[in-house]
Amino acid sequence: MNQSPDNESLERLANAIAQRGLATPARIMLDIIAPLGFLASQVTLFARPFVPVSRWTRYVEALSEEQGWKQLRDILNRDC
Repeated sequence: MNQSPDNESLERLANAIAQRGLATPARIMLDIIAPLGFLASQVTLFARPFVPVSRWTRYVEALSEEQGWKQLRDILNRDC
């Protein structure tokens, strides 16, 4: 499982976070969990079976890798 996360899904997620005015709290949260990126990806993998098939599935897939959390943080820092 060494593939890069879905960049388009992460871009959409970052845009949705920014549109709701939650970019700053999301950046703070992502900075806090940055050292625990592996653990966050494992929690996402655990939650995957409980997520209904929808657009959320793509977000869960993108965040199931530690790289996805870093990429989302980078997108929020770049655009917001």
